[in-house]
Amino acid sequence: MDIRLIPLWAGNFKVDGGALFGVIPRVLWSKQVPCDADNFVEMTNRCLLVDQGKRKILIETGTGDHYPERFRNNQGLTGGQPLLDSLAEAGYSPGDITDVLFTHLHWDHVNGAIQNRLGLLSLTFPNALHWCSRRQWDHAFVSNAREKVTFFTEYFHFMDESGQLRLVESEGELFPGIMIRLFDGHTPGQMIPFIRYRDKTLVYTADLIPTSAHIPLLWISAYDLYPVTTMEEKDSFLAEAAEHGYVLLFEHDFYTECSTLSKNGKRVVLKEKFLLSSL
Repeated sequence: MDIRLIPLWAGNFKVDGGALFGVIPRVLWSKQVPCDADNFVEMTNRCLLVDQGKRKILIETGTGDHYPERFRNNQGLTGGQPLLDSLAEAGYSPGDITDVLFTHLHWDHVNGAIQNRLGLLSLTFPNALHWCSRRQWDHAFVSNAREKVTFFTEYFHFMDESGQLRLVESEGELFPGIMIRLFDGHTPGQMIPFIRYRDKTLVYTADLIPTSAHIPLLWISAYDLYPVTTMEEKDSFLAEAAEHGYVLLFEHDFYTECSTLSKNGKRVVLKEKFLLSSL
């Protein structure tokens, strides 16, 4: 199948470096990723459009633009709707999208799928089916005090009522050439796509490995609900990715779009960084 893979910029935001790297001290992580005087690290939302001809699959939708000014300032959010601008620059309209795939339902991954105009909600991609794992969907409504602030459940109810939500029950091929696997360390049922592209496998790493600086096994975000589970999942995935030469595409890395991995003794390390277009 002849497909096109098109990274789309959906805006930037900022997070505290201590939260981003958990127990790793600043003296170490700041050598890999710069931060400002307030300890904030620049992050991006990098979505991916998979154009298969008749089917056009958008992976993630970013934050959207429906937040109070104070919230936008605190989060360092890019103004406007950069995802729709990026889509237009690539030659597509929202109506062209046939499918939207959410890795999980945290606000920075899913809220761009909803337009909120003075309380009137609509789907940003009106012709698309919206895909999420059932495990994540069920979890979003029963979460916990620590995580629930990142789920905008009123949007989820609207999406469900639209009739265009589809829940994925298990791992396997979701679309031709796109396998999905479920990971539970960051949040239960995070759905990671493995995409066959030419002679390679490209993995959209989402929050399993949010940036290239998170490749070391113990560099785990404090946002992960179950850090030991994340470590175990990463250990297995990194070994597999190095062995099979997977290309990793980072959703949140402001500085690096893609990388490959290699083995250095018992450790898996970053091999090279590059743009997806170089493939």
